[in-house]
Formats: sequence, C-alpha cells, structure tokens
Amino acid sequence: MDSTETAGQVPAPTAPAAHVTADAPAGAGAHETPRQAVHSVLDHTQSVGDALASLATFIPGFAGYKAAEERRIADKQLRAVIGERLTKIKGRLDDLNGTLSRTGSLDGLALIDQSGRRLERLIDRMRFADYGYAAIFDRVSLGEPELSRLYQYDTGIMQELGAFDDAVSAAEQAAPDQERLRIALGKLDALTAEFDRRFEARKHLFDGLPTP
Repeated sequence: MDSTETAGQVPAPTAPAAHVTADAPAGAGAHETPRQAVHSVLDHTQSVGDALASLATFIPGFAGYKAAEERRIADKQLRAVIGERLTKIKGRLDDLNGTLSRTGSLDGLALIDQSGRRLERLIDRMRFADYGYAAIFDRVSLGEPELSRLYQYDTGIMQELGAFDDAVSAAEQAAPDQERLRIALGKLDALTAEFDRRFEARKHLFDGLPTP
C-alpha cells in the first residue's frame, strides 16, 4: 500500500501474528510511528464470526465488541486474561530469583529483579488501566470489516503470549551462567517492550474512522 493509504486502513502486513520471538533485538520497532506499528497479518477474507471465534478460544466467555455498550467489558476481559498469563511468567521469575538466592548464586539477582519490574509494569497496565482506553472504540462506528480486523489483531496479541513462556524457560535454563542469563533476560526484556508497543498500537487501528 502506498503513501496515499486512506484513513482508517491498516498498513500492509510485514510479519505474521506472534512475530515477536525470544531472538528479537532490544528496541525492535522503536522508531516506528503508532500507525506503522499496526502490522498484524490480517486475513481480509475471514468472516467476523470466524475472527471472533478464534479470539474467544483465548478468552472464556468473551462476547465481542459488536455492541457498543459491551466493548469496555470485553476490553477488560482481554486485559484480565493477558494480566493473568503475564503474572504467571512473573511468578516464574520470582521462583528463579529465590532459587538463585538459596544456592548462593547472587550475581544474577539484580538482572532478574530488573526484568521482573519491567514485566510488572506491563502487568499493571493490563490489569489496572482505566476505562478511558476502551472508550477509544466507543467513539467510532465498527462494521463487520472493522470488527474482524480488531478480533484478528487481538488474536495475534494473545498468540504472542506463548513467546513469554519460551523466554522465561530460556532464562531458567541459563541461570547457572551469569552471561547466558544476562542474554536470556535481555531477550525477555525486548519481548516485554515489543508487546507493550504492540498493545499501544492497537488504539490506532481505526484512526480516521467516522464517529457515530
């Protein structure tokens, strides 16, 4: 898509959903604008029902964003599930910290604490953000193409959570070696930053769409 892209359209995809891997370099995408950051692969032939069904597999009881009065509730459901998944990852970091403390391997504790704090900030954003964020979607008219786009984008976000499990597993395996642990935690930090950036870009999906 060229520079004449119309308002409200999503830029051409550049990477598949779950594009963030443990090998992603720190600062990846740091120079992109919010609209450029909306780069989840979207299947423009996928029906809104199929897109909703895919997302609902990750969020029990998820009703969707079709009804404007339910969008904030649905957004809160999404955030709660993300927060729960990331809290489990943070718990594994805490356990790793405890293990190193008990074995006298103290060199990596500061690194683990730093990664844990970064992850905790992301968790807090997911779990305790006010409803003002969700109101962004209240102010635009969402037809079936827009709903399908949003469901697919959110599905991509949910799929990326698996990369956190891989990243913390790598840190656990690297723990006895401080240099390997530093590298593994650096990759986890990059993943945390990229996930936060991708979620922030979500609110720009419908820039330029008319309000009801």
